[in-house]
Amino acid sequence: MTLVDRGNITEDLCRICDGTIECAPTALLLVTLIHSLFGYMGDEPDYFGKNKASIPRNRADKGERYGSVDDEKVIVVDDTEYDFIVVGGGTAGCVVASRLSENKNWKVLLIEAGPVEPKLAAIPSLSSQFRGSVLDWKYSMRPKKRFCQNRGHKGCEIVQGRVLGGTSTINDMVYTRGSPADYDEWALDGNEGWSFAQVLPYFKKSERNYDRDISEDTVHHSTQGALDVGRYIYVDRNVDVLLSALGELGYKYTDVNGRHQLGFTRIQTMSYLGERVSTNKAFIDPVKNSRPNLKVVNNAIVTRILFQSINNYVVAVGVECLKNGTHFLIRSTKEVIVSAGAINTPKVLMQSGIGPREYLEYLNIEVISDLPVGSNFHDHLSVCLPIIKLAKTSTMKNFEQKLKDIIKYYVNGTGPLSANFQVVAFYETILSDITGAPDIEFRFRGHDSNMFYDKMDICISLLTPNSRGQIILNATDPISGTPLIYPNFLNHYSDNKKLLEGIQEIVKIFDTEVFKMAGFDFDSSLLLSNECSNHNSVTEAFWMCIIRQFSAPLHNYVGTCKMGAEKDPEAVVDNTLLVYGISNLRVVDASIIPKIPRGSTAASVVMIAEKASDEIKN
Repeated sequence: MTLVDRGNITEDLCRICDGTIECAPTALLLVTLIHSLFGYMGDEPDYFGKNKASIPRNRADKGERYGSVDDEKVIVVDDTEYDFIVVGGGTAGCVVASRLSENKNWKVLLIEAGPVEPKLAAIPSLSSQFRGSVLDWKYSMRPKKRFCQNRGHKGCEIVQGRVLGGTSTINDMVYTRGSPADYDEWALDGNEGWSFAQVLPYFKKSERNYDRDISEDTVHHSTQGALDVGRYIYVDRNVDVLLSALGELGYKYTDVNGRHQLGFTRIQTMSYLGERVSTNKAFIDPVKNSRPNLKVVNNAIVTRILFQSINNYVVAVGVECLKNGTHFLIRSTKEVIVSAGAINTPKVLMQSGIGPREYLEYLNIEVISDLPVGSNFHDHLSVCLPIIKLAKTSTMKNFEQKLKDIIKYYVNGTGPLSANFQVVAFYETILSDITGAPDIEFRFRGHDSNMFYDKMDICISLLTPNSRGQIILNATDPISGTPLIYPNFLNHYSDNKKLLEGIQEIVKIFDTEVFKMAGFDFDSSLLLSNECSNHNSVTEAFWMCIIRQFSAPLHNYVGTCKMGAEKDPEAVVDNTLLVYGISNLRVVDASIIPKIPRGSTAASVVMIAEKASDEIKN
């Protein structure tokens, strides 16, 4: 749909303003130009049509336990049986569908709730503008007093991609694997086959690293995979200042995906020549027209998994989905693979009768398997402090200069639109459980925009949270209602102490000569526009107040269908990612992660999908 097809689009256009300017006529001209050059994001998918009221609130209302495909008069897609049905075309689902369809004898169906990836999503600098758009599920967390207080009654936002490529299509493109100790810990906890030595080949299998100084380390990196990984070509003037200041503080420059994670770096990203590389772009786009055995369906939502009792075993035999108000029941002959993410995967499972018995029975959903689905929810909690004020190195520009930057990016793929934030550092606190492994990540980004800014945020992220939350179905409307997300952030004493130590460590950067020479000043104006201004001095109590105000999720949600040994009371899937007690049902996404790795999870999720695909093939 082009701009002329729409009526009053002012509100829609304002959603992608860069944040440094009001929605004024000049701003609208810039945004209109971006839309004209790169297209529009699209409209909200219509799953229910006019039939939403006729959809059963739960399956117990119809007296169904196993929802046989053969017993219901519905439309079956292509009147075809598929060997594999992949639920969710996100970060993991695109990888799994692509790898399984390499076998020409297997028919693979990939079902995605969102649209195809728009051209607009390829622009790195606009990543933060997709939050709350049609490409996002627009979920929110339940408001709590301990965190996100500056968000008011709305609570913390949840960012989860609802588009082909999933969150890899709308995230910040960071590629960090975490520490080798993370995966060794998975293995020690009973997940055989998941030590770092055993998962490293799968990190390398997908990676096509084009940075020469990094890819020379062939032990840890590869240049032969499908997923482009490297650093942004465009570097603004503040990047060198930040890198030099971290060096002055004593941090060492390192490849955080190599042998040593502690230190600082210019981030490696899932991008190439100024464009985002989502898993859709890397794994689906190149093959979708050349593999007749791979079918991709967009804008369709899976409402339940279908089961049959075969020889006293409960077997997953297909799925029910909705598209434009029409029910589709689709049969699988080998496996149903749920890759809907750490929030929607537990939602689909619980809607299908797989979850905690007591709550499902409360919702009158007949229980197929009593498993702790939805528990163990956790994320990297981040505290972003808008405290760096720039003078000499401000990247703010006038209208004509911004116009030139847009045209420059369109023609050459370069300039400020071709990059996002770039500087990160990893720090080990005194509470660290593992020597040589970080607990805290520092990020530096432009305030409200990574293109044009005169203020920067320092984000202190907790890499090793001990607090755990939960996801449950919406009791009012389990099928079409949004899930209820209780993150329980900062519930554990050590989480608070680690963030506090991280803040106290990173503010030392204002004492560096590099900062002073560059004119980087400490600006507390936004920091104190809340109840924390009541503190008379900068004490631990003051910083704890700041943590409560400015904390927010980093959107690396994991753990809600935990991988673990059969004796683990929190486990939902085994080390091959098969759901306990159910045949032919597998979960492949971030929800299986038992304990979050020390880095952005996109790289880990791609690795999990690569490993699971090989497991299925073998």
